[in-house]
Amino acid sequence: LLQVLLILLWFGAATSKFQGHHPQWEGSERGIGENIVSHSCIHDQIIEQRRLPGRKVYSVTPQFYVHSSTSNNVLHKGRSLLEISEVLEHPKEAKQPIRIYLNYDAVGLSPDRDCRKVGDIVKLGEPPVSSSPGTRSCNPHGDPPIYGDCWYNCTLNDLSGQDKRHRLHKALGQTADWFKRTLAVESVKGNLRLSGYSACGQDGGVQLPRQYVEEGVADADLVLLVTTRPTTGNTLAWAVACERDQWGRAIAGHVNVAPRHLTAEAETLLSATLIHEVMHVLGFDPHAFTHFRDERKRRRSKVTEHIIDERLGRMVTRVVLPRVVMHSRHHYGAFSENFTGLELEDGGGRGTSGSHWEKRLLMNEIMTGSVDTKSVVSKMTLALLEDSGWYQANYSMADHLDWGHNQGTDFLTSPCNLWKGAYHCNTTNLSGCTYNREAEGYCPIVSYNRDLPQWTRYFPQANKGGQSSLADYCTFFVAYSDGSCTDSNSARAPDRMLGEVRGSNSRCMASSLVRTGFVRGSMTQGNGCYQHRCVNYSLEVAVDGIWKVCAKAGGPVQFPGFNGELICPAYHELCSAGPVPVSGQCPNSCNFNGDCVSGKCRCFPGFHGHDCSKRYCPSNCNGHGTCLSNGVCGCENGYTGIDCSTAVCDEQCSLHGGVCDNGVCEFRCSDYAGYTCQNSSILLSSLSVCKNELERELSGQHCAPSEASILQQLEEVVIMPNYHRLFPSVAQKLFTNLFGSSYCESAAKRLACW
Repeated sequence: LLQVLLILLWFGAATSKFQGHHPQWEGSERGIGENIVSHSCIHDQIIEQRRLPGRKVYSVTPQFYVHSSTSNNVLHKGRSLLEISEVLEHPKEAKQPIRIYLNYDAVGLSPDRDCRKVGDIVKLGEPPVSSSPGTRSCNPHGDPPIYGDCWYNCTLNDLSGQDKRHRLHKALGQTADWFKRTLAVESVKGNLRLSGYSACGQDGGVQLPRQYVEEGVADADLVLLVTTRPTTGNTLAWAVACERDQWGRAIAGHVNVAPRHLTAEAETLLSATLIHEVMHVLGFDPHAFTHFRDERKRRRSKVTEHIIDERLGRMVTRVVLPRVVMHSRHHYGAFSENFTGLELEDGGGRGTSGSHWEKRLLMNEIMTGSVDTKSVVSKMTLALLEDSGWYQANYSMADHLDWGHNQGTDFLTSPCNLWKGAYHCNTTNLSGCTYNREAEGYCPIVSYNRDLPQWTRYFPQANKGGQSSLADYCTFFVAYSDGSCTDSNSARAPDRMLGEVRGSNSRCMASSLVRTGFVRGSMTQGNGCYQHRCVNYSLEVAVDGIWKVCAKAGGPVQFPGFNGELICPAYHELCSAGPVPVSGQCPNSCNFNGDCVSGKCRCFPGFHGHDCSKRYCPSNCNGHGTCLSNGVCGCENGYTGIDCSTAVCDEQCSLHGGVCDNGVCEFRCSDYAGYTCQNSSILLSSLSVCKNELERELSGQHCAPSEASILQQLEEVVIMPNYHRLFPSVAQKLFTNLFGSSYCESAAKRLACW
């Protein structure tokens, strides 16, 4: 109490802002009980609805970090209320494995959003205020379909019993553990503090427990608030960030998992889905891009570029972050200057557009707009999170992405009807090999009841194209259900007359082979499953136990006892051992400390040398730090960044809701959706507790909710609890008897209101 009183007397008007935002959802329906084979993400739909007037995307709550360059004096001033009064010594490693705390308190507790019994009518999103329960029912099969902002009729599958809750805990626990092994962050010192008016607790979200506001959460860098509310269609889950720290990193998020998908059958798919959705919370979100920081801890000037691509014939959005570009070059073998960034999704509607990788280019990567059991996490996704400036990625946790590997710059910059090999097909009359040669497949070409967009027309008929809108209706071979070459237990037995063998070492290859004395049939050229191995930088294939060495570039080989020939793939298609000659590669791949363009390394800040193998202190730490023996700057108090060039703001900046950019405290109301700059005089009529505070400066401007009801709720939910915490009733009686309480009362109100 004495500490609080001293702060009130000394500073009078320390300030804090608490801001909120609101989750809502839509989806596409399938019949209950139908086997769901993929997850459709609705992340952007949630974000867009939360950006409606009067709503906020996230709150900002500053944290204190172990590895901080802020001076002791500033820390005493800015964080005394949070009982932080000392600075720890800098650890040897600034970033530590991320600690994700899972809170299940809200599971099943919302009477108007959780299904508690069959026949309950609950909200999905925000149905119109004028509608009564059930009058605007969710009907994905209607004309037009209704996916969200509707009333949902609960079924047995929507109830979350003990078995489903056990599956929920297991799945989310595994997700948190995966991210702990994958990402490192600057650890929060002490407890993680969250806002008293967090967006996690509005519009059907999750109300933060009081102790999270007053005491914080121990041993946590991110809190995920979990709910189990129904969704429509094949949307298994959704997640959004709802609170950020002063650097823009997510410190709280809301994760919702639909109970009807908490089944044994969906376990593998749910695992991939949760990784996908938590990625959105962590930063794979266009609304988070504006907060990304560079190595100097300054806001990145450019995360994406929007350009008209003449070859593709449309506007595209590409991520131009340095590590994303670097890892993309190495994956695709795209070392030309013509490749400038990795494309984001432009299809799929608001649910996926802009917040996922372009499926045409990354196909089964986990951050495309749809997720299935074969989805993989690529280095490009981990690079995006590392480029945020908040995380250090463990790239050994990335999976190998087959799609597009070593296909070159043209694969990224050309329309898909110009792609080569198994990446393109144009007739349903012939079968072929899938792009990774793991299966025989067919070419699905669909005739739609409408014309396709101009830039997705690959056939004379404007309504013909591939089966995936997310993949821009590109046509490529898709595996037959029994076409796997790698599955020895496949329902389709290998054709011994053609020399086929199915198993883990078999791959699909073009072939006209047939045993001597037999006729192949109507198709003289087809495909088959044949064994392969990679030996001494050579690809070998086998028929009837006889191994033949293939040419590096691939080509035909013959086998005794067979007529016809087998067409070997190129070495690099099936063998990864040894260097793959790709035009424009750099020495030692620049040690992944720089971008490789046309054979020359462009080193990232802090690295130099022809292969970016050497560390150095940029600008000799700009006179604000010491260059350590390992070539890293140790910054003095008040400065941060890789070169100690970025000044740190007084923490009052972030307590006021501002953002620090190189020592300058910036507050842009436009950063917060639903809030606008308004004169004090306009706000007075909507205020009660804070009315006197604003009357002192009628000409001043404030960032406030556009809707008066939200402003009034702010006073009720945040300001009054803060006031009573700062000036408890016991203290009011004490100071009234001793000194009179008017000054302390005024100071406490001012501190709470601001």
